[in-house]
Amino acid sequence: MRASFKEWTQGRWAYAGAGIIGFLEGSILLIAPEPLLIPAMLSHRRTIWLFALLPALGNVVAGLLMYALGATLAEPVIEPFVQWLGAKQDYDQALNDLSDNGFIALFLVGVTPFPFQVGTAAAGAAGYNLGLFVLAVALSRSLRYLVLAALVRIAGQAAGDWMEKHQFEIFIGGIALFILIGAAMFFA
Repeated sequence: MRASFKEWTQGRWAYAGAGIIGFLEGSILLIAPEPLLIPAMLSHRRTIWLFALLPALGNVVAGLLMYALGATLAEPVIEPFVQWLGAKQDYDQALNDLSDNGFIALFLVGVTPFPFQVGTAAAGAAGYNLGLFVLAVALSRSLRYLVLAALVRIAGQAAGDWMEKHQFEIFIGGIALFILIGAAMFFA
């Protein structure tokens, strides 16, 4: 599947592919899009900043879908699905964080390895302000992909090679950052 997406994101459908990858990652697939996006960014260096914003746009659309699902189907569908994923504790924590520090919690969901789908569905279930929701998701996801584009712009293929080699360490670092910021919010 990765090979097909890589081919797709480097051809004439590259821009649409980047948006679709962002949508899929933000809605149903628990994948890291970076291995798919880095080669595409390398082949679109002239428009890399636009290319970086397209998956963020896809994430915003997916976030709105998950928000709507959370708002309308929390009890009958989302909560059993979250339970099935084994993410009930994450979901409950997201609901608590949203009621206490909604914007910051959503922003953190967007820039850390916390499951994006869980956070956005929880925002809908909690009835979090839609305007602030879109702003938090758009800012955090744009930041994520613009930083990736900057790394690719500066380091080229070495950025992709380094990220692939250190995926686990990056994931652990992101989780640690999420925990530290969450703890600082909780104890502040």
